[in-house]
This record gives sequence, C-alpha cells and structure tokens, in this order.
Amino acid sequence: MQKVILFVLLLTSSLVFCQETLLRGLVSETRVTSDTLDVPYSIFLPRNYSTDRPEKVLFVFDPSGEGTRAARLFVSSIDGQDFVVVANNKPLYNDLDSLDVNATIAVQIMRDVFLKVAINKNEVFMAGLKSGAQVASAVSYIITGSKNLLLVDDVFYANQYLQRSKRNTVMGVVGEASANYYQMEDYFDMMRTFDSDNALYEYSDTNTWPSAAFLGTLINRLSHLNAERLDLEVPDTIWQKHAKFDLNTMRNLIEQEEYLTAYDLVADIKSDYRGSVDLGPIRDLQRSLRRSDAYKSAKRKHKAGNLEEVLLLDDVSYFLEEDIALANFENLGYWDSRINDFKLAAKDSLKPKEQKVAKRMLGYLDYTVNDFLTLNRVGLIDQRIFSNVLMTMLHPDDYQSYLDIINLSAQDEDYNTAYFYLEELLKQGYTSYDVLYEIPNTELLKIKPIYNELISTYLGKSKF
Repeated sequence: MQKVILFVLLLTSSLVFCQETLLRGLVSETRVTSDTLDVPYSIFLPRNYSTDRPEKVLFVFDPSGEGTRAARLFVSSIDGQDFVVVANNKPLYNDLDSLDVNATIAVQIMRDVFLKVAINKNEVFMAGLKSGAQVASAVSYIITGSKNLLLVDDVFYANQYLQRSKRNTVMGVVGEASANYYQMEDYFDMMRTFDSDNALYEYSDTNTWPSAAFLGTLINRLSHLNAERLDLEVPDTIWQKHAKFDLNTMRNLIEQEEYLTAYDLVADIKSDYRGSVDLGPIRDLQRSLRRSDAYKSAKRKHKAGNLEEVLLLDDVSYFLEEDIALANFENLGYWDSRINDFKLAAKDSLKPKEQKVAKRMLGYLDYTVNDFLTLNRVGLIDQRIFSNVLMTMLHPDDYQSYLDIINLSAQDEDYNTAYFYLEELLKQGYTSYDVLYEIPNTELLKIKPIYNELISTYLGKSKF
C-alpha cells in the first residue's frame, strides 16, 4: 500500500482533460498507455455527457478483468443516471501479497480517466468483487475523494487506516456461504459504529456479482447518502424514479425467496426516502413481508441456526488463537480431523445448512491463519511453522506452505520436520527441481544425503 501513495500524488495533482474520442451511450474499450504501461479498461459515458459538466464516476474492479461485461452490468443497474462507468480489462491477482500491484493498476486506470473525462471529484464511487473489493477498499484509504464504496464478498482493512476508513460510506454484499463471511461481518460491525448507514446484506450466490437490480439499489443508497453529506439538491423526479426502481428490486428479492435480505433492505430504504417521497408503498411492502409466513419461517430458522453457529465459531476461534500462540503441535491431529470434517460438510449439498456453516468455518480458518502469517514474517518460528502446517491441511496443493515449512525448519535446525514436509510436497506432485535447491536458509539442509535422496526418489535426480 505504501508504494501506491507516491503514485497517487500524480493522480490528485494533475487533473488535465485530454482530447480522446470516447463513445457516448455505449461501453467502449480504451487503455492506459505510455512507454512502460499498457492497461486496458472499458468505459461508459452518458448520452448527454459534456466536458463542460463534470459527471459522477463509478469505478468497477472485476477480479477476472472482464471489464466490458462488468461495465454493462452496472450501466444496466443505474439506467438513466448520469454516471461515467469504468471497469478494468486486466485481471487482478487474488492473493493478499499482490494488493500493491492491484491497487497500482486501479490507480493507473483512475488517473487516466481523470485525464480524459470531466469528473466531479466529490462524486467518485467504487465497486469491487472479491479481490476487486479489496482494491476498492484499499484505494479509498489513499484517494480522499473516493468515499462511496460497494464491496462484494471481500474487503481489505488494516488498523493503520482506521481514521481514513471513518470517512467512507460503505454498502456490502456477502454470500451466505462465502469464505469471507466472518471477515466482512467484523468489518461492518466496526463501520456501523462510525456511521449507522453503513450496511451489509447477504445473498445466496457466492463469488459472483449480484443482480443488476440489487446493485442498482445499493448504488442508489450510496448516491442518496452522498447527496445528503454534500448537501446536494436532488430533483423530485429522481427521487420518484429511484423509489420505483428500489421497490421493484425488493419485490424481486422476495420472489427469489431472499426474505431476510429484502426485509433489511426495505427498512433501510424507508429511512433513506423519508421526507422525499410518499412512503406508503414502501411501508405496505414492509408490512406485508413482515406478516408473511415465509418471512417468519426464514427468520426463525436463521435465529436458531445462528445461535448454534455462534457457539461453534467461539469454540473454533478460541482454540485456534490459543494453539497458534502456543505453537501447540500436539493439537495438529485435532485440527486435521476438524478441517476434514468441515471439508466433507462443505461438499454435502443434501445438508445445505451444515454446508453453508462449514464453508464459513473453512473461510474463517483460512483468513485467520493467513492473517497471522502476513503480519508475522520474521521471528516466531514455531508459530509460523504451526500456521503453515495448518495451511497445508486447508490447501494441500498450496506448495508455498510446504516450502515455507522447509525454510523455517532449516532455520530451527529441525531437519526431520523439513524432510517430512519435503516428501509431503513431492507427494503432491511438486516438480520444480531448481526451487528445492533455492529455498532460503537451507544451505546446510540441501547438502544432506536424506534431502537429496528424497528429491532423487520422486524427481529422478539430485544435485548432491
């Protein structure tokens, strides 16, 4: 993140509009180009766009780099509104260590748009899915004008950005079985203490953009809250149009049996529209939903299942944090069994409730262990070995965890552990022969006979 800050100075200091012909009313493709850059992205300009009138802009960060499709999705979700919509056509990297690279790509695109298009710097919106949501939240901490966020299925937050995060208005959407479910819950619990308008909604799908209607309603919420913050006058015709659109969104959610999400949304929207439109239709929808047997049943099931899940999470959280802190290798058998149980349950579509909880638990374990390893890159060798062993249980084909264990064990002169995980790595089909002799801190280990015999047994050759 620190690497990106210097680049941002260029973005905020040179808002000079360039003359490039961009189509109005259609999604078109363009790119950031220079001697060292070639970053493609898609852009939509409203039909009535004029360089004399700066527009609102929505930057969309799609993890797969399918910018044209993502831009069209959001254009359809905000039909008729004066938004410039921009989306990346370069895929994002999906691991935490690549956040700097992804954020730099995002800032390059944003800078290029500011140079080419007349943008209202007070009405900058950002939306992201998965790693794109990490990018959107990260960039919001370093670009002061980007306060309006829509985060889907992931988030990036670190304590050093606490003060900067307070200025943001954030709408979140998380899949019911998302691996990032608890992470996003924790983040939004914090964000609601700063501003009660920050809201997190659940949806049934995971790892995909929600429907255009749902996205459009959340963009409407952000627009209303931003207008209120800036004391902007919103025409009555816009209020009426948004209210009609949002009512249809909530009816669609009810038809899709997303009863709890629909109820949460209708309650929030009623507050947004108070004093601006006739609340009768919104109140009627809320009342009918609250009285429906389907909503009552969904609420009962959620409440009963939630209590069981909270107790399970408390149990897993307590023992995981304690075992990592103590590097309790004697409990690895327990964690291997527990993780395997969660994996089996996560595959069992015949038990959807248990399947959903298991996916959340696996996500919590993955996030917690990854977070520890990211924040503790030096020292704490035993704790880091223990955490990497857990990662091999969670992701047996994640070769880096095995390599890290070999590195750490060699530092600790625990050669038996290094041999064991070398063989486990080779059993997983690892074939990068040269890398096995380039692992840091293995100068003595890699000349040991056993180390070379293992490599020769699986790869047919050895160096020593």
